[in-house]
Parts: sequence; structure tokens; C-alpha cells
Amino acid sequence: MKRTNKNILRTDSDSTSNCGAKSKSVETMDCINKNNYEIINRVWIVKKSIALGDIGEPFPFNIFSLIDTTPEKIMFEKIKALEIKNETKCRFKHWATILELSNGTYVNIQFGDKGFSLKEFNKTNIEGESVLDAIVETWGYTDHPFSFCYLGRANYEYEKLKEKLREIKNEELKRYKDKGSVYYHLVNRNCQHFACDLERILFGSIQLWHSFDYYLQDFYKAFFSEINIDVLKRQLQNKIDTMS
Repeated sequence: MKRTNKNILRTDSDSTSNCGAKSKSVETMDCINKNNYEIINRVWIVKKSIALGDIGEPFPFNIFSLIDTTPEKIMFEKIKALEIKNETKCRFKHWATILELSNGTYVNIQFGDKGFSLKEFNKTNIEGESVLDAIVETWGYTDHPFSFCYLGRANYEYEKLKEKLREIKNEELKRYKDKGSVYYHLVNRNCQHFACDLERILFGSIQLWHSFDYYLQDFYKAFFSEINIDVLKRQLQNKIDTMS
């Protein structure tokens, strides 16, 4: 979706999550049984530029989901993400958490207007695609870079984390039923606070400073050195071609 006001930058979201579209229901935990008893290995926080509208509750961010969520469009968005220029964008940042499970599944967890969402991305036949799927789920400007803070190896039971998150989700559902909204505040209860809450659960404490040292291609070089970005893009393009 594009804003027609020429003074407002495009706020399309890379995400296919329903939160960006101002959904009328609470965000969901989209998980499958086969991942229940995996171990959480590496954990990152990813951030991406967003726009601020009028300050106020429950959600002041102007974030919109992609209207066109066809498989081809989503695949194009993944290729485009790999080609974004690495540069600092002086805008507000949305934080999401990326989990790596022991079976090669990746998970995106982020907090927004209607509570938090959890979405799993199982391993595909293209090496490096599933983690990209999780990353691209992060809300924000389509033409702004992703940057990453590596938190470390959690060695934490995924099912144990989900048990804690289900308690939070039940509270969200109750509040939404009673008040028609899920609490969100720009200053003291936002996406960054939620990412830090997850970090505290997984590691027992949070870092005093979160250094976002990696852009997307740096991220692959540092943590997936076996993946050739050019090969990955070609494989994704070939996948698009087979859809035509």
C-alpha cells in the first residue's frame, strides 16, 4: 500500500503478517507440532525503519502489509531484500526477534498493535531461504535495510518459551475481549521492550547495549558463510520462473 501524500514516504511492509494491516483480531502464534520439542540455538534481534504517525495508543506506527501476497510477489520481496543498499536510515526502528531452532526452522516474533505474533518458517529445499523468510516477516519500509544484533546461543527449550508466550497471549485475548484493544505504548511498552523481555527469558539477562553490527549481506557472511548470496538470488528467481 502506498500513501498518496507526497510528504509521507512509502510505508509498505515486507511482512505478510496481518498486524501491519491493522487487523481486527489479536495476533496469533502460528506454530506446528513438529517443532514443539526443538531447542533454540542462535538468537538475533533484527530492526527495520518504520514511520511514526500521530502519537497515541494503541499503536502510533504507520505500517501496512503488502496487498499483493501472491507467492510470486513474496518471492520478489525476498530477492529485493538481498539487494537493498547498506546505509543508515535516521528513522524510528521496529524490533523483531529471530530464533534458530535445532531442526533448521526459523521463527519471527514481534510485538505490535494487536499483541505479539509468532510465525515459523520451516526449512525449504533452497539453502538459506527459511531464515530469509523469517527476516522478511519483520515490519518496515521495503526499501530500507535490515540490521542485526546477535544475542548468542540460547540452548533453551522452544516449548518452554511457547508456554510463557501462551500466558502472555491469554492476557492479550482477555484484554482485547474486555477493552477492544491490546496495550501498546510508544515509551514504556513497545516492540523493543518486548524483544528485551524475550532476551531476558532466553538468556537470564539483557545486554546493556544492543549493537546492530550486521546488515543483511553481512549477516549471511557472518552466520551462514556457506551461503553464496548470488546463488541464493538465482535460486529464488528460478523458483519464480517455475511459478509462471
